[in-house]
Amino acid sequence: MFTRLVVYAVILSMTAFLAAGCGGQPAQKAEAPKYPTKAVEIIVSWEAGGATDVLFRALGNAFPRYANNQQLIVKNVPGGGSAIGYMEATKYKGDGYGIVAAASPMVAKIHMSAVKFDVNTFAPVILIADNPCNIMVPADSPFKDLQSFLAEAKKRPGEVTIGNGGSGGGTHLAALAFENFAGAKFRHVPFQGGGPSLTAVLGKHIDAVMVSAPEGITQAQAGQLRILGVLGEKRLEKFPNVPTAKEQGVDFKFTMWRGVLAPKDTPPELVKQLHDIFRKCMDDAEFKARAAELSVDLKYLGVEDFGKFLQAEDKQYMELIKKAKLGDRYK
Repeated sequence: MFTRLVVYAVILSMTAFLAAGCGGQPAQKAEAPKYPTKAVEIIVSWEAGGATDVLFRALGNAFPRYANNQQLIVKNVPGGGSAIGYMEATKYKGDGYGIVAAASPMVAKIHMSAVKFDVNTFAPVILIADNPCNIMVPADSPFKDLQSFLAEAKKRPGEVTIGNGGSGGGTHLAALAFENFAGAKFRHVPFQGGGPSLTAVLGKHIDAVMVSAPEGITQAQAGQLRILGVLGEKRLEKFPNVPTAKEQGVDFKFTMWRGVLAPKDTPPELVKQLHDIFRKCMDDAEFKARAAELSVDLKYLGVEDFGKFLQAEDKQYMELIKKAKLGDRYK
């Protein structure tokens, strides 16, 4: 009898143990891996060395600290005034591992040419920077300021050359709008991004170049290039002696902004995670120091506000391009 009771006790104990471990409580679900679990690729639609490329490589240095030690891989896809890169980005899945750098030239291209994407093709994530354009020349150029530059362009219409980061792109449009405003006529020379355009002006293959920080800042600090004028509200902090265009009698402003877009089908919660990572990157002390070094004006807008900003920019560029009869989309 005693032996039988012991056996019953053991059986009851095992049953209780199994119930507690297996059937007594719901099985705990394994936690989903925290995003991201691998490198995130971002398309930059211009050659290496341009403003957008330099900015996102600087962000890439901070990215792993806020993204589970995963890398931000910059993929340069130049050509077509940025159209090739943005078309390539439409092939990405909305899984958070393929995104694209947003920049003013994208909106310019949409209205300068007939392309198969627009501002609604992608989901807004975050705005990161907004910088004035600058006109730069070689350090030994005979042009000392905007007035002498414009005077020569008016004296020899279509002969003074000014480079840009791509036909139909943002800096091309900036140069076109500038000449229209000032009543001058340049010969516009397009390149596959700001980097190659800088190489050309450094080599004195062109007279001047239209860029925006961080393009040309390092070369200007090294004394290789001279900034003729800043097309913004205020002077650049690192170049306090360079006046704005307005200060030189040309009340003209033009900026280049940069941010992040994701595929349209990216789930909102994943867009938010991307936003939060880049927001932390923007606040990173090392990145902020690098941005200041490059004269990059950081400007933050979140998902919703960046979306509204894109719509406003789209309308503004369309009106500007139609009014000035630029490009070939509306002809």
